[in-house]
Amino acid sequence: RKECGDSDLCYDLDNIGVFLNLPETRKSLHVSDKVDEWVSCNTAVNAGFISDWMRNYQQVLIPMLEDDIRVLIYAGDVDFICNWMGNKAWTKELRWSGKDDFNAANDDDWIYYKGGLNVTGGRVRSANAKEGSGSLTFLQVYEAGHMVPMDQPEAALSLLNTFI
Repeated sequence: RKECGDSDLCYDLDNIGVFLNLPETRKSLHVSDKVDEWVSCNTAVNAGFISDWMRNYQQVLIPMLEDDIRVLIYAGDVDFICNWMGNKAWTKELRWSGKDDFNAANDDDWIYYKGGLNVTGGRVRSANAKEGSGSLTFLQVYEAGHMVPMDQPEAALSLLNTFI
């Protein structure tokens, strides 16, 4: 694992900031001229989401699963903010029509393609809803922290491409 170094977030977001602040990027994303610049941690934006902290959204997720929506929950295995064990635990407790099958499913090796090789990138379990054609998948990504795409970019791209 890598050391955090001088970054409070343990991630170097400088290149992201450069890209998001380019005039052509701002134009493409329709960023308002009222926004001075993108910054990785904006206290005003954070304050706007304060009422969302620690809210229970399972009542929203269950109808989606039963209404033909495929859901992917993933977490890095070294994420101490949203740890994989807690995320897996709540997915197993979710009361939906596929719960029994999801809980009975094996945690299988999740394999993705990297540099011409098949790589074991984590553990995955999945089940289909018994009502509708939705599904729930939980994926533990190996050697990834809170920002899976920063720690395991090839794995993150593969999980998105495979899921989509």
